[in-house]
Amino acid sequence: MDEDIRLSAQRALLGCISRGLRAVSIERVGTVIKWRCIFASEVAKESQWEILSEAATEVIADFDSAMQIEEEYIVVRFRDAEDEPPNEMLHLRHVVFLRHERDGYSELVSNT
Repeated sequence: MDEDIRLSAQRALLGCISRGLRAVSIERVGTVIKWRCIFASEVAKESQWEILSEAATEVIADFDSAMQIEEEYIVVRFRDAEDEPPNEMLHLRHVVFLRHERDGYSELVSNT
């Protein structure tokens, strides 16, 4: 049932992903589509949220006029200090973009 919002979001994100973006997730609740973008820093958020808001507009345009969209743009740094574990990102139901972060962070690399 939610394949339509996932595909719409992935299409809308084409050409909108930048270095500062960590994740994008989406969820439909009744007549509301929730859109959450997580940035690595406040600087990234301030410089890039408008591009992702345009993508959110493309998503809502794929649905009838009864649907609404709620946009959320937040900052979740990878970690707060060098010796601390990575901060958890809270996603909506469907993750449509997730930045690969293992190469730069040895503690995330699995030994399999």
